Amino acid sequence: MNNTKYLKRVVLVSILVLPFLVYFFFVYSAEENFFIKLKYVGPKEAITVLNDDGEEVVDTAYYTIPSWEYTTQDDSTLSSKDLEGKIYLANFFFTSCPSICPAMNYNVAQVQERFKGYDHFRIVSFSVDPNHDTVEVLKAYEKRIGATPGRWYFLTGNQDEIYKTAQGYFTNAMEDEFADGGFLHSENLVLVDWKGRIRSGLDEHGNIKAVYNGLSPDEVNKLKDDIKVLIAEFEKQKSVDEYRESKKNKKKK
Repeated sequence: MNNTKYLKRVVLVSILVLPFLVYFFFVYSAEENFFIKLKYVGPKEAITVLNDDGEEVVDTAYYTIPSWEYTTQDDSTLSSKDLEGKIYLANFFFTSCPSICPAMNYNVAQVQERFKGYDHFRIVSFSVDPNHDTVEVLKAYEKRIGATPGRWYFLTGNQDEIYKTAQGYFTNAMEDEFADGGFLHSENLVLVDWKGRIRSGLDEHGNIKAVYNGLSPDEVNKLKDDIKVLIAEFEKQKSVDEYRESKKNKKKK
């Protein structure tokens, strides 16, 4: 009888203590990396920054997407700055594309469906034929493929600027009279984190993928897995930031 009571107490204490242990593991041990992290894509450089104690330390500055600002299918302005604090997927397309776009954006729609319940995830599709793809055309396209307003943005703007933006995502976009539909663009999907940095998993050979083939179901499934990894990293980082902020506030008091 005594053994039964003791066992019940142990179980009860374990239930009460376990959440605090998990919290300590992920938050108070913030300096340790308990998550698998995706790789950073692009050039990087060493910079000098101040740590929380005001001391100069050497840190790594990773490549970030060059700033941009375009018009959405809702005739509102969206900029790269608006996406700070969000994880997003970027690609390039045009609504009258007769070749790769329908299959590519069908697969992107599957990604949208998978992460529709996560508030910090967005999709951004840049039109490489902005002169034809007006706000009205993009709005009709949004409805046709079942994109969620406010979650999946279709952008139009200055054509030359959009082509420069494509280069910033390490992909290509250009007019080409020999290409289907008159425009040449990549089928690649680019994953970007909450600080505007391109992130990627590894391929089967252990090399950084950099981008994901939007026409390949296997690649899109890999992308979904990597988005989950990036979400886990983001949620951990938010907890770490909140903990550090609370420590600063306590010191001020």
